[in-house]
Amino acid sequence: MKSSAQQKSRLVYLLFIGLALLFPAKVFAVYSFSIDSARIQGALLMYFPLREYTAAARLTLTEPTVILRQGADNLRLDIPVIVSISGEGQRRGQVVVDVGLHYKPSTGELFLGIPRIRSFNMETISGERQKTFRASLADVLVKTLPLVRIYQVREQDLNHSLAKSEMKSMHVEDGRVRVSIGFD
Repeated sequence: MKSSAQQKSRLVYLLFIGLALLFPAKVFAVYSFSIDSARIQGALLMYFPLREYTAAARLTLTEPTVILRQGADNLRLDIPVIVSISGEGQRRGQVVVDVGLHYKPSTGELFLGIPRIRSFNMETISGERQKTFRASLADVLVKTLPLVRIYQVREQDLNHSLAKSEMKSMHVEDGRVRVSIGFD
């Protein structure tokens, strides 16, 4: 005869199996990794300096600084700007950009997302000219930043098909960007 403990153990096991068959759980597989600011900075430097030519001036965006704010769900880029105005010389300024991440499942590549200019400051430039330069900066950043690949997931890391994966989350923690790629 079986002991009472064995019978209870078997009953719990059968109950668990029965519930699992009645209410199948959706299985989620998640692959998490982190990226430091140096890696992102290195990827950006392959694209910078950026230059945009307008009718009135030449804008040059130089070495961006990556800022990772604790708990944020985006990255911040602090980018020095030099504007060369015909007949007036150079002016220096700063553009601050918030940018998320975009994951391309077919290749496992993680790119910078569409940027949003948070602020643009340039001393000694009129408000109307600043608006014009800001629009030009937005244009060049939207065309360039989404091309910057900062990471590539390998299919063997996932143990699943890349094509069925998607980015589940992204946030900054302990000075690193934490990303989770998952499957439904």
